Amino acid sequence: MWILEKYSNFWKDLLIYNDIEMNSRKFSAALFLVCMNAGLVVAIAFANDFWSVVAAFAATFSVIHVIAYSYLLMGSNNRAAKVEEALPDFLALVASNIHSGLTPEKALIVSAREEFGPLSVEVNRAGRFSLTGMPLERVFIGMTEHIHSDLLDKTVRLIVEGLHSGGDMVELLEKTALDIRKFRSVRRETNSMILNYVLFIVAAVTFGGPLLYGVASFLVDIMLKIKQKLVIGADSSLAGQIGVFKGQLMLTPEGVAIFSSAAILITVFFGCMAVGIMQSGRRMDGLKYFPMLAVIALAILFFVRGALTLVLGSLMGEV
Repeated sequence: MWILEKYSNFWKDLLIYNDIEMNSRKFSAALFLVCMNAGLVVAIAFANDFWSVVAAFAATFSVIHVIAYSYLLMGSNNRAAKVEEALPDFLALVASNIHSGLTPEKALIVSAREEFGPLSVEVNRAGRFSLTGMPLERVFIGMTEHIHSDLLDKTVRLIVEGLHSGGDMVELLEKTALDIRKFRSVRRETNSMILNYVLFIVAAVTFGGPLLYGVASFLVDIMLKIKQKLVIGADSSLAGQIGVFKGQLMLTPEGVAIFSSAAILITVFFGCMAVGIMQSGRRMDGLKYFPMLAVIALAILFFVRGALTLVLGSLMGEV
């Protein structure tokens, strides 16, 4: 079926960019089965009626897919970042080896040092094809097939176009390496300039939001207690006349806590994505901060609720 084929192809590139040698069909089938089984277990364990079963199953199915996608995408971006960091040194080393008398193909293979990380893996893979007589341009293009990096793609395209136009290989590599270093320097200066905005976002989603939600949820708890005493007390006739207490309140303290926690997690999630965009231009790069910031934000939320309850507990008892 074409849906299954599209589902398999969706994961194919991510597996390639993470250098995972696993068939995309097997991976997608295994992931689908895991999601189905986990969804059924959660639905049976925590749901009471039909719609809650459907909601629990759909939520579990979606969350596992989001986790798998985020993990693979962050792994892909991490490999690309390592390649971009090592690229100028690698190009300068290739140019030096060519200048010392080695052929471009041999210089490419010799320059693959272990400290270059994923880049050396791709160079060695491409180098094996160069030994079979593959054109040098095709060898360079092959280096980009397992790395999802715009910088690497543009650099390789520039080198290939320079070779086609008859440019000097050594000079071309050296100038490209110098340009990448200049670009990296500019990006670091830009990152230092936007550091204040990044810190503001982190402070807002990690401290500001939980503080406000903690105070608001505590006030809602007080309102619920007032409503309960008005209903069951002597002033029950007033319960339906006062503005905020008109009608039937469906809120519960547990529901307010769950809503506050979910809202904070969503805020932290998108805040981390904003940080990733500002730092590296990749929104998923910011998700590596999500677990730590989410734990801190939830801890602040429940600390504020607990502190207010402890300090103003007598007030809630008198209400």
